[in-house]
Amino acid sequence: MADESAIAMHGHVQRVPLLQRLSHAGRVVIITAEHGAGKTELLSQWSSQRQPTALAWVALDAGANDLRSFWLRIMQAFGAARPETFGPLARDFLEGRISPEEALPLVTSASMRDPHPVTLVLDDLHFAANELQDQLVSLLHRAPHVRLLATSRSTTRFEMPLTAAGLAVTILSTADLAFTASEIATAASALPYRLSESEIATLRRSTRGHPLAVRLALSVMSGLSRGGAHRPTPDEVVGGIETLLAGFAPDFASRADRELALLASLVPEIDEAFAAQLGGPSAWADFERFDALGYGRVSAQHGRTRFRLHTLIAGALRPSAVGELPATRIAEVRQLAFEHLYEQADPIDVLELLIEGNMDRAIFPHFVRNYSEISLRRSGELLAVTDGISAERLAREGTIPIMMAVALSEDSIVPTPRMRQLLDIGMPTLENRATEARGAAGRLLLLARFAGLRVSRAYEAAADVGEQFLQQGALGSQSWRSGMHAARLQVIVTELLAARVARALALSEGLADDTHPGRQAHLHSVLAFAHARMGDLRSAKRELSAVDASRAGWQESAHSIGWHLATALRALSLGQHDDAFEALRAVSARMDDSELWPTIVWTRGIARLVASQAALGYQELDAALAERRHLPISAGWTEELQTLRGEFLLATGDLVSARAALTHVGNGTSSQLARARLAILASQPIEALAHLDVIDRETHDPGALDPGAFPAQQVQQQLLRAAANARQGNARCATSLATQAFLALDRLDNRLPLLWIPAGELAIIRSLVPPDVWRMPPGSPFASDEVVLEELSKREALVLIELARGGSIDEIAGDLHVSSNTIKTQTRSIYKKLKVSSRTEALARARQMGLV
Repeated sequence: MADESAIAMHGHVQRVPLLQRLSHAGRVVIITAEHGAGKTELLSQWSSQRQPTALAWVALDAGANDLRSFWLRIMQAFGAARPETFGPLARDFLEGRISPEEALPLVTSASMRDPHPVTLVLDDLHFAANELQDQLVSLLHRAPHVRLLATSRSTTRFEMPLTAAGLAVTILSTADLAFTASEIATAASALPYRLSESEIATLRRSTRGHPLAVRLALSVMSGLSRGGAHRPTPDEVVGGIETLLAGFAPDFASRADRELALLASLVPEIDEAFAAQLGGPSAWADFERFDALGYGRVSAQHGRTRFRLHTLIAGALRPSAVGELPATRIAEVRQLAFEHLYEQADPIDVLELLIEGNMDRAIFPHFVRNYSEISLRRSGELLAVTDGISAERLAREGTIPIMMAVALSEDSIVPTPRMRQLLDIGMPTLENRATEARGAAGRLLLLARFAGLRVSRAYEAAADVGEQFLQQGALGSQSWRSGMHAARLQVIVTELLAARVARALALSEGLADDTHPGRQAHLHSVLAFAHARMGDLRSAKRELSAVDASRAGWQESAHSIGWHLATALRALSLGQHDDAFEALRAVSARMDDSELWPTIVWTRGIARLVASQAALGYQELDAALAERRHLPISAGWTEELQTLRGEFLLATGDLVSARAALTHVGNGTSSQLARARLAILASQPIEALAHLDVIDRETHDPGALDPGAFPAQQVQQQLLRAAANARQGNARCATSLATQAFLALDRLDNRLPLLWIPAGELAIIRSLVPPDVWRMPPGSPFASDEVVLEELSKREALVLIELARGGSIDEIAGDLHVSSNTIKTQTRSIYKKLKVSSRTEALARARQMGLV
């Protein structure tokens, strides 16, 4: 075995998260891991920071495996920690007045009488035989003031199910002791050059975070750097690490043992069925023997028992396996491993197995099946294991570069040069393969195309392809269920990003049987906003209540954005403006790192309108769009935000600028409603009805992707149509339309649509509908008394009256005994002060203000 003392130490690492776990753990903590995993160092850090309680530290070795030696060391440690209680006992035992058989009951009795807590630390408990460990178990059962922290290289008696449950044992394993990325960065701080995030991820993956393996790697990198004059290549580092790890290869008792261990080094883990295929019926017993010898660990996870070689030993044996075993045997073993483990083993381990085994066609399907876990927490590990794939392999398969681009997109909403490079490699290959593939393979290629388009932020095209994929049905067996649910959720989110909200809701029906808790919370969040955006606050409330918002980390997570936005819109409908802005504050900071940033900007703008803060909202909108010109946004949300700018101008009374803002090319429902509202404010009911008719035609267009007005927009449309009909003297039609609208508001549990009706028109509508039908709006952003205009001079007021009577410029000039040019100048001044651009708009504004 290699000499650990010869390995250079790099950057002392304070194991803060693990120390916190030890502090909050129960009375018994067992740290089971192989040599070099950092067990003793962790306990040393803990002991230096512990509360001032008595500490009895015992370092066991091969000499402590008989009853007398074992209890002598424990009694002496107890005597040093609590001399008044255990000192005499330790002396009597040392001098032979107490037999080894009496040690356990006497120590137990003394511990039960002593009310002061004492912590017993046993380093290397694996040196104690099972009989001795059973005596410790008995002591811990009867001595409530004794706490035990122990390290071991093999399974202890404390890990037996009944004992572990009875003593509430906390077990830390090799995986728990692995360095995190930030801890590796700390350890690497002594290097003469700084490691990038990708280099740290690669280092963590190649060493599995094993503390000694990390320090080995850092030692190699430091030596290769020649004092900082050279930055070693990954191949140089790997070669150096393999040379050092060679010393950790065990001396096997037989050639058969060595071959079995070499096979085990090629795969992430082995269960009993897989072991039988590797080495016959007795092979599992051999792996259990390897556990006893300290070569690896047999452990149970999710009701399944598996064997894993220890990290250092696997690293030492793997180069030998590749060099000594026939290539056909290596390929066979890796194929068998995949068939046995793809649904059960760690997904990144299986991905690495597929890459090493050149099973490229299975890589993207595996990623799809495990998308939720990999994308949420492990994108860096995926990139680390795929970094060495050649350009030729990437171009041949096509789906692998798409998968890598998806992983990179988790940390960047703007496609980076590397993401674009991967897309340029993968997308043409997918197009070429699309004509060849049929069945499940063809559907997977379609899913890969969707992923590529989504990563490129072509939201509308991605949503189209995503729907095509979903229309072709589920993929294969039950093992695909999680991947299919994850894919459907991503298509739903993409529909929302494309501003196709109704389609997002329609597709959600396929996720009714998804049991993944994280996806369910994300889905409810997305649907809550989708319903709120459509104005159905009753359904939005149902989705909001389906989320446990008290769950740790939920409100700060990226998945909660829709939940916060829907919460804000509900609060606005109830007139609770402060609560709405509080909900928005929780997500405002996410605008620069979330693809949903347009939804945040839009919801904040609506809140400003409802709270009668149109001027501030206009400024915020312009600033938000200027600061985020580089961020991706769909055409649908671009139109929504352009329309929102026009709404702000309407609310501030600037009809001229509002008309200019609303002349954009978009013809969506929001745009047509805003234009109809402008026409109403300008006393042009016929023009308003024309815009509303456009919405009706879209509603009945069977080819529209997201046809028709949303429920809240339908209410707006009915109320605006009622206002236009009332202006034309058709009170009966206006009353019918308005009554239908108010009944719909009750069904939606939403009064926000009333805010979008100008105050004057709303007053007319109120006079038409029965009192029991009428509902008060929660504000009045388009009230005429909020329009701040310059006061007209007496002469201009007189000209305005003449304009209202219908006289021409020349006629007005003759009546007032001035020149036509003077009247033209005064008319232009009137337009400017009233913020209008025509006689019609000027007269409409004058009527709002009571000037004519």
